[in-house]
Amino acid sequence: MMNFGHKRLVRCSVGPETYCIDSEWLDSIQVMENLYPSRGADGAVGWIRRFDEKVPVFRLDDQIHGAGSRAAARQGVIMVIRRDDRLWALLADKVTASAEVASDRVFPLPPLVGDSASGCFPSVVVEEDGLVLYLAPDRLVPSMRKRDQGAQPRNPAFTAGTPSRVKEEAQRAPSVDADPAATLDGARRHGKQIITLSLAHERAPDVPVRFAISAGQALEIRSGLPMITVPNAPPFVVGLASWRNLPVPVVDLAKWLGLPPAPYTPGTRLLICRGTIGRHSRDAGLLAVPAVDDFRKLDLPIAYEPWPTAVPWNSSLALGIYRAERSMLVVPDLDAILSFQTQAPAYSM
Repeated sequence: MMNFGHKRLVRCSVGPETYCIDSEWLDSIQVMENLYPSRGADGAVGWIRRFDEKVPVFRLDDQIHGAGSRAAARQGVIMVIRRDDRLWALLADKVTASAEVASDRVFPLPPLVGDSASGCFPSVVVEEDGLVLYLAPDRLVPSMRKRDQGAQPRNPAFTAGTPSRVKEEAQRAPSVDADPAATLDGARRHGKQIITLSLAHERAPDVPVRFAISAGQALEIRSGLPMITVPNAPPFVVGLASWRNLPVPVVDLAKWLGLPPAPYTPGTRLLICRGTIGRHSRDAGLLAVPAVDDFRKLDLPIAYEPWPTAVPWNSSLALGIYRAERSMLVVPDLDAILSFQTQAPAYSM
């Protein structure tokens, strides 16, 4: 694997969330006492004087979550950002000393979670004890983004050009069929297996529901994996988990389909899955399903029949809906989830 060396990253916190930026962006660190409060039309909360220049200051929390996301800060740390001949500043709750990070610990943000090409989080850093979102300061403030339209990323090794091991890990398991529903319909082939599972829903569905995927798509069941939330991710994306030093999107499968949610809560089990590979020119991606309850591996064929009535949720997001194991058996389309960002206009709950 290629290695682009090391970078020094500085951590900054807003509330319970921690991000990191490249130390090359930092011009200086200023204290709150240097802030002259003054609301600006561009969202600035004030300004500081840097040499003979008035530098606008923006709340980091406002730029990530939207203006007024929290009460006005009475204390904090001001990070002065420099790019070329321009200065602006970000107000965070806390800033910690820089630390070296190897480039092979930095991955592009998975497409399911956000836009690494233009979003404010182009990358995620995988550390020994968890994950930290890598922040692009020039993408946070609209006025700065407008000036930089079409510009090349400042740190290409830490954005789109960063090598990824996701496909490598996804390819470790044998190739699987692109259509698990077809696997059920062709169930007489010797040796085929499926995984069925239930989820811990916030409230019980109207009828018992189980989910089925090809055994080759189920990689591992884990609990206790480090996990972070990602601001502005799709509503069914719980966050990112660190699995085998890879950032894996955690998806509330029930909420994606329109069933009663089955979100992640501390201590719940995660099923690490992959998309299909080697068929119809598809590449495998990884995702994790939280709140896994009863988990079974079944040899095919099994007794099943098509579900006899319409369902009150988005059935187009499933490859098949059957009656089996004394319950509704749903075969989710994992590839549809993994390609969500490119298919977003067609999505509905």
